[in-house]
Amino acid sequence: MSALKNSNQESSEGGLGLFVGLVPWVVFTVLAEHANLKLGAAAALVAAVLVALPGIKARKPKVLELGAVATFAGFLAVAFAVDAAVAHDVARYARGIAAGALSLIAFASLLYVPFTEQYAREKVPAAAWTSPQFKAINRRLTAMWGMIFAAMVPFHVAAGVIDTQRGNIVLNWIVPGLLVLWGVKRSAAAGDENAAPVAPVAA
Repeated sequence: MSALKNSNQESSEGGLGLFVGLVPWVVFTVLAEHANLKLGAAAALVAAVLVALPGIKARKPKVLELGAVATFAGFLAVAFAVDAAVAHDVARYARGIAAGALSLIAFASLLYVPFTEQYAREKVPAAAWTSPQFKAINRRLTAMWGMIFAAMVPFHVAAGVIDTQRGNIVLNWIVPGLLVLWGVKRSAAAGDENAAPVAPVAA
């Protein structure tokens, strides 16, 4: 049992959780709409750095968090490089661009370590990290989130084209929110699979 306790203790260190990793994206979404592109990108970049720092200090950086830093640094550079009219247009489509970036990060992580696996390791004993079940679940979850983020893109773009309050509420908030809720439900079910013991551990 001591080995199991040690594994659980190690796997819970570092990292802030998948949904905390998405906080900078939410900050950007809200401020880019209600303030301006510069403020939204700056606040999101600060949030992204704060979220990423614990993993970087622990030498366990997460691809989602590093991707957020790079994405919002890019947004901030664009915000200061273009004039106000272009910045306004970019802000209208910022959600679509951000969702596309999230999708690319998710699918790119499948080439190395699926981004959900980096968070799942914090809740699963280290002995399970190399199991085929654990690997398969996280490849499936990462691909699912990549498709969810990609599915948001056309709705965000349509909201930017329509540019009405009703279109904003439905296409920028309700539809993406429902997609995320579905993803959370699927992730919770997969989390139960990950938490299932892979093999008995000797005392």
